[in-house]
Amino acid sequence: MRYHWPGNVRELENCSERAVLLCTDHVVHSYHLPPTLQTAEASNTIPSGSLSSAVDSFERDRIIDALKSTQGNIAAAARLLATSERILGLRVKKYGIQPRQYR
Repeated sequence: MRYHWPGNVRELENCSERAVLLCTDHVVHSYHLPPTLQTAEASNTIPSGSLSSAVDSFERDRIIDALKSTQGNIAAAARLLATSERILGLRVKKYGIQPRQYR
């Protein structure tokens, strides 16, 4: 609502439709939008924190989503994430995730 749209409503509609057509996982991401809308300054979304903390956060969220989908089953979650049970177990320990919580 706070973003100043540089075009008319038809251009906004075309931009939205294009983004929906480009997305493959039913979620529109910033990279589906035109380059002029992808700048952090223009959208007031300048990232904070380090890259490694962002990667850790993303990895933790993906593991939790997989555990929710498999009712806390680490073996099934590992298959869903295309990794080994050992690696997933190490990541679960690293992030302090309790798989039983999702049963």
